[in-house]
Amino acid sequence: MGRIIYATLVGLVGAALVHLAVILMLPQLSENDVWRQVETRVALNDPVRLDRYGVELAAARTLDPMFAVIACRYDLSAGIFSITAPATGDFWSVAVFDDLGRIRFSANDRIVATENLDLVVAQPLQMRILRQSPRPELADAVMAESNRSSGFVVLRIFRPDETYEPVVREFIDRINCNTTPI
Repeated sequence: MGRIIYATLVGLVGAALVHLAVILMLPQLSENDVWRQVETRVALNDPVRLDRYGVELAAARTLDPMFAVIACRYDLSAGIFSITAPATGDFWSVAVFDDLGRIRFSANDRIVATENLDLVVAQPLQMRILRQSPRPELADAVMAESNRSSGFVVLRIFRPDETYEPVVREFIDRINCNTTPI
């Protein structure tokens, strides 16, 4: 009886370890992760809508229908990346992802100094240069640091119902994503 219990416990622990290893390895082994979908369907510095009114990504099916979702892909090897957008009057949030799908920074309209979105993404050396010689146009910008040179920014705007769609489209038309050499 003791051997059966021992064998069962060893089997359960072994199965748990195998499942844990598979779960932890999935992001590295997946060929169709969110980054690959964004990389193939979103041009550099081009704001693209990812929810049901925009580019159809597999990940878009799980997005909250109360939000419009916009992504801008960046490459910091050419300089610093910035995204600007006007105030909407409603909730917005922004998140910076690296090319491994990890969140490097996130903020929303409740924690920034102005209602406008003004975000700069830079690598550590670029950030050091910006701090040593500040630029007046970046005085109010929120600075986000990323160790990896490529990634994407996801901006979410509150869209309570279908009647709010024209406001969201106007907001999206005024989003500016660009890379500036240092």
